[in-house]
Parts: sequence; structure tokens; C-alpha cells
Amino acid sequence: VNNEGKELELSLHASFVNVFLLLTATSFLRLITIRPGFLPKPTISVDFSDLTKDLSTKSSWVVCKSCSIFTSPTARHCTTCNGCLVRSRGHWSAMCTCVGVLNHKFLIQLLFWGVVFSTYTLCVGLKLTTNCASVICCGLSLSSLLILAYFLYKEVMFVTRAEEGVHVTLLRIFGRGNKLFWLFPCSSSVSSKPNIADM
Repeated sequence: VNNEGKELELSLHASFVNVFLLLTATSFLRLITIRPGFLPKPTISVDFSDLTKDLSTKSSWVVCKSCSIFTSPTARHCTTCNGCLVRSRGHWSAMCTCVGVLNHKFLIQLLFWGVVFSTYTLCVGLKLTTNCASVICCGLSLSSLLILAYFLYKEVMFVTRAEEGVHVTLLRIFGRGNKLFWLFPCSSSVSSKPNIADM
């Protein structure tokens, strides 16, 4: 009876690990496959040399000299991707993508599910530690947990310190869909193109 209970417990742990791993992997795939929200480049070149002097004092809109377009203060030019990104969170070299208005949701989901996955594997590993491999697994889980938790903390601070307020920022990131689905990578009510309200 004790042996059957152990097998049931191990299969239950394996099921949870697989679900958390699937959610983490799906969030990662959505993050790197969805365009982050680059502003379209003009088809003809425009000379902004006369306007750049006047814009600095009269408006918050700026001219990107690399892209030859007007951008909002929240847009940043990424030299790696060679484009201006709306609501840029920067270029994440580890993900090989920029994070902007259209895929920021999936970055937060990736970090959240990565923390859940690492925490769960660490707890299970500590409970079932019997050999050297389990200790190594616990060490890897702990190190990934600390790294992912740090970046998740930075994203939470970004949301809570936004000028427009927490609720508006969350709606911009996750969309107006059902809040129960905000942390699941299978649902997205965010537009596929940046619009003027996103800037």
C-alpha cells in the first residue's frame, strides 16, 4: 500500500511539473513569435532637420533619425532589431526579441510560470532528495527561481509605478479580456498592431 501511494504521489508531481513546463514553454513561444509592436517605417525618406529643433521645446513627440518617423516618448529605437518600438521594455538578448506593447503580456506570463515551475520543482526536489542528481536539480531550480523572480519583480515594479495607474497599465498589457485568462498564454485580446492609444 505504501509503495502504491508513493507511485501515485510521484505521478501527481510529474503531472504538475509537466503542466507548469507546458505553460512556461508556451509563454516563451508566444513571446518570441509575436511581433512586439514596431512602428511602420515610411516608404519615402523625409528630412526632419528643421523640425527637430522646434519639437524639443514644444512637444513630447520626438523624431527618430534612424527610422525617419515621429515617435512618442514611450517608443525607443532598437539598434539590434532596427526599428522603433511602442512602449518598449527593451531588447531581451536571451529571448532574441524586443519586448513592446504587443508581446509584453507574454514576457510577464513567461516570468510568472517560470517562477511557479522553479518553485514547484525545488519543493518537490527538496522533499524527494535521495541522491546527487536530486541535489543538482534543487540547485538549478533555486538559481533559476532567483533569476526569474528578480525579473518578475522588475516587471511588477514597472506596472505599479506607471504614471497612468496600475489598472490602465494592466489593461494595456493584458487587454480587456477576462481577467482569469490574463496569466494563460492561450488567450490574447491585445491588438495585433500598435495604435495611437498604445503610445
